[in-house]
Amino acid sequence: MTTILLLAGFVESVGEPEDEFVKRWARATAEAQIGISPLVDLRAALRSASRHQLFPVPDIDRLDVEFLDGSEGADDVPWAAAFIAALTQGPALAKASLAEVHELLLERHVQEGAFLAGEFYTPRDVVRLLVETAAPRPGDRILDPACGTGGLLAVAAERIAEHGRLDGASFEAHATDRSNPRLAMMNLAIHGVDQPVVSASDPVSLFQHRGTGLVDLVLSNPPFNQRITAHHTVDWPFGQPPESSANFAWLQLAWSRLSEEGFAVMIMPPGAAWSGGREALIRRRMIASGALLAVIALPANLFAPHTAIPVHIWVLARDKSRHLPVGDTESVLFIDASRLGKQVPRQPCTLTTEDTDRISARFHAWRLSPSATPDEPGFSRSVPHAEIDENDGSLDPRRYVHFDPEQQPAPDLDLMLDALDRHDGATSSSSRAVQGSLSVCERLTRSGVELPRVSLGLLVKGTRADLFEGSEPGLLFAGPSGSLIRAEDYVDVGIPVVMPKDLTNNDINTASIKYVAERQANDLERFRLHLGDVVLARRGELGRCAVVREEQQGWLCGTGCFVLRPPAELNADYFAAYLRSTEARQWLDAHSTGSMTMKTISLNALSELPVALPDLGVQQAVADAMRQLDEHERRLQEQLALTQQIRRDSLMGLLRS
Repeated sequence: MTTILLLAGFVESVGEPEDEFVKRWARATAEAQIGISPLVDLRAALRSASRHQLFPVPDIDRLDVEFLDGSEGADDVPWAAAFIAALTQGPALAKASLAEVHELLLERHVQEGAFLAGEFYTPRDVVRLLVETAAPRPGDRILDPACGTGGLLAVAAERIAEHGRLDGASFEAHATDRSNPRLAMMNLAIHGVDQPVVSASDPVSLFQHRGTGLVDLVLSNPPFNQRITAHHTVDWPFGQPPESSANFAWLQLAWSRLSEEGFAVMIMPPGAAWSGGREALIRRRMIASGALLAVIALPANLFAPHTAIPVHIWVLARDKSRHLPVGDTESVLFIDASRLGKQVPRQPCTLTTEDTDRISARFHAWRLSPSATPDEPGFSRSVPHAEIDENDGSLDPRRYVHFDPEQQPAPDLDLMLDALDRHDGATSSSSRAVQGSLSVCERLTRSGVELPRVSLGLLVKGTRADLFEGSEPGLLFAGPSGSLIRAEDYVDVGIPVVMPKDLTNNDINTASIKYVAERQANDLERFRLHLGDVVLARRGELGRCAVVREEQQGWLCGTGCFVLRPPAELNADYFAAYLRSTEARQWLDAHSTGSMTMKTISLNALSELPVALPDLGVQQAVADAMRQLDEHERRLQEQLALTQQIRRDSLMGLLRS
């Protein structure tokens, strides 16, 4: 449809009666109106138009347009005749706005589930907010490294055209999905961009090949939490991002491509504002170097039904001093717009024009003079770098923008009940998944044979070759003594050190984690954590543990913990689940020393822990079932919290209705 729209608009705006593509288009429309397939003449019209020097998309034959390729089924496009006939029924395309028609078609695709939110399509109200915040000008060079269908650059082109000539601006676009360049090129062409070129790429290759030059603006909504490869081959300006998430790869790529006066406006998942590990270190370095201008929290459900998460907007500057007055560069603007937007039950939340104008106006006023722009309670606040440091580098606007409960509008009961209904559906689905996983475990363990109990020490040494052939030994060791990491060794930014207090529910909580300098961590190399290690608490509540994931590789085991590097016959997630079982915890308590409030287990005692040891297939099934149970528990807790909130808020909503 996009291709037909482009051709129709070109015929109407450029075509002359004697042009071959005009004649072919007229024949195609006549055929469509009487129910005859117009595809033969439509193909001829498009190929003829593409040879015209003013046609906006070069080499259209290479774009894999379905009705041009001549493949099987290419002559059976039943919607084409109806669509072409509808275009001829008026109003004229110029009056109807070709770009708006195209945008409505894309939106319809999203509603039907044809695109994934975030990676391919950004809602129009969010696009408008990003473009108004960036305020592109004639002559700007603009980059979107993850353009999806090109919506951000298309609206930027519209705004530039409204404020001056578009032909002075240039646009660079790349798509993370190889099916999107054609859609993006058509979208940009429809919005007046002359001969756009969109290529498929990723953050690492874009960073490695920056020969295309610097840009004035970066506008982008990159895929959230995308895995990346070969990230270690790049000299990242603020630090190497984890392989498990490209969020900070996209941010660093955008910053590195900016000219001295350039800045970037990027959509990010909320977790990027407070995540730990390498991402926390990168975030702190970005703040310290003055790369961050603002963070804007948006409402939830903007990208519904695909995701309900309340995204953030990050505004980066290559050189902050070029955007803020002298003396005002040591601050960041936080806007909490999470309570804005118009929400209708069972529909996505939308930002009104008043919402987007309010947010962008506040940002531009702050840029002119942060010190002269008063904070707006419950909405915006200018925060000095020192205060952000005091909050461990968190960039969550809710932490800094103080909300007055008296200003809170009456709760919407329909929305709350709708949210409860969605949670009920999610927990029901999660419950079925748990039942399925436990059924698999039951079938695998139905033999009735008592499982062997093997001491952890023997497992680690790999001496039970009678149970598993080709056994590879593991490793079990205690963390460094207090003399190796003293209280004065901890620093604000560095390598995380995992303590017993950081072990919660098979995960490592970084809210209050401590750090040591990288030089000291290198001296303690033997205590570094590897992927798949299990960190165990040696004191306090015994049985607490966590499996080391990719983003935690290279962290340090702290005083008060043990590390198990499992042998080949022991699944790390199964062992962590077993360690939290009643059987294992009772054994640990019985063999511990110390007081009732501070129990301690020795390395020798831990080595004697009897571990129920099924085969690896059963271990994996049990680990999967425990993961499903953990997820189900999390959903139930969310549902309980929502139910409690409804009980607290519903009376006020009823009294105000």
